Amino acid sequence: MRALNSTEISNIRFAGEVLSKTFKFLAKEIKAGMTTMQIEELADKFIKDNDCNPCFKGLHGYKYATCISVNEQIVHGMPRTDKVLNEGDIVSVDVGAGYNGMNTDACRTFGVGKISDEAQRLIDETRNSFFEAVKVVKAGALFGAISEAVEGYIKKNTPYSILENYFGHGIGKEVHLDPLIPNYKPNHPRLLTDARKKMVENTAICIEPMILAGKKDVKTAKDGWTVVSVDGKLTAHYENTVLITKNGAEILTNKFYD
Repeated sequence: MRALNSTEISNIRFAGEVLSKTFKFLAKEIKAGMTTMQIEELADKFIKDNDCNPCFKGLHGYKYATCISVNEQIVHGMPRTDKVLNEGDIVSVDVGAGYNGMNTDACRTFGVGKISDEAQRLIDETRNSFFEAVKVVKAGALFGAISEAVEGYIKKNTPYSILENYFGHGIGKEVHLDPLIPNYKPNHPRLLTDARKKMVENTAICIEPMILAGKKDVKTAKDGWTVVSVDGKLTAHYENTVLITKNGAEILTNKFYD
């Protein structure tokens, strides 16, 4: 990863603001009875109408602007015309927006109508673990501190599990850049190498806790994309694109919707 110049920072900030506005818009639109494909169509149009491009399209052969994961689906859910939202569901919308060659990536988990207290807690604690992690972000800090912060918060404050083998990452000219940033203290050699790297001022990363209410075991659905909890329990995902600064972090994708 290289430091972004002032023009690139301006562009990634704009893309981040559009992504935040996208979540604010979707929060008002998501309701029981709609399909996940309808959410996809709304997000895709909103991003384009606000002068950005949906940067997930074409990424690793993916066809859509969003990944939409419902209940036990934790990441990479494909929008479907036959996947209808019901009252009490929770739905994670993972989406990217690009502007003038700079990309952003973020996710929110929304409740559909009235949801259970248990579901709301899962959403809240997943979000809380992100904000615990962002406290350690600043130029010169080790990336491993992010992983330890998420894991430490979840283990101390919740009965939940952390998704393994899916990670936060660098971002900028491409949606996925090094380093890989797991949500737990790594033990794999590649992850350990990245954990020992220092954060660099004016680079961008995505921090994205992916949390399961039950066990950590997951499987990939027949579509080849959707990752599902094996025990069928609820899951949540919260992500922001973050600019590393000299003294901390600037969260780029939550200006209008947190």
